[in-house]
Amino acid sequence: MRMNFSKTLTCAVFITGAMLFATQSVADPFTITSQLIGDPRPNNPDNLIVDVSITGDTTSATTYWTVDINSPMHPDVKLDAFYFNLNLDASDVSFSNFVPSTWSVTSPATNAAGSGGADFDFEADSSNPAINVTNSQDLTFEATLLSGFWNVDLFLNAKESESNDDWLGTFQLGAHLQSLTADYRRSDSGFAAGYYEGGGEPIPEPVTMLLFGTGLAGLSGLRLRKKQ
Repeated sequence: MRMNFSKTLTCAVFITGAMLFATQSVADPFTITSQLIGDPRPNNPDNLIVDVSITGDTTSATTYWTVDINSPMHPDVKLDAFYFNLNLDASDVSFSNFVPSTWSVTSPATNAAGSGGADFDFEADSSNPAINVTNSQDLTFEATLLSGFWNVDLFLNAKESESNDDWLGTFQLGAHLQSLTADYRRSDSGFAAGYYEGGGEPIPEPVTMLLFGTGLAGLSGLRLRKKQ
């Protein structure tokens, strides 16, 4: 009886130790968002809205990007270029799986179109034949680190780009938009800009939850044997 009790105790201690060790490793999914708005300058159309969403995981080297124009006041709007900064070297990341397929990302992006002279780390645009990104056609792509994993600081701590135009100020992301609805006093293009926002809360991985349940079961068995 003592030997069985000892075996049960040893098993329970082992399982509980494994459970505690596993809880040190957690998956941390995150979503980074940004709403780019513009254009505040008197000679450019306003009511420009571009929603950016980035999803990833701190145990993954890949993030998934969506650039979604939501500017119903400009039914013919199209994205000329999308600009952004990241808190890393351009050589540390690659971009792939673009939809539309003619789009790509290059670095650096100096004197971003329509930004009043702002410089960015990266620029996404379309080569010939150009396929437009519009109110009804999103731009999506993947960003993959060549080593290591993503975390929210790579976005939230990215540098700020600064426009020479005081109306625009500073920002971490930007979009140059064309074919806008404009009256006789205004240009038919404009610039929308914004900052990264968001993050994520750690959640246990499935293996952690499994070990937790197994550990509880082992301890329950131990308690029953002690009663017997």
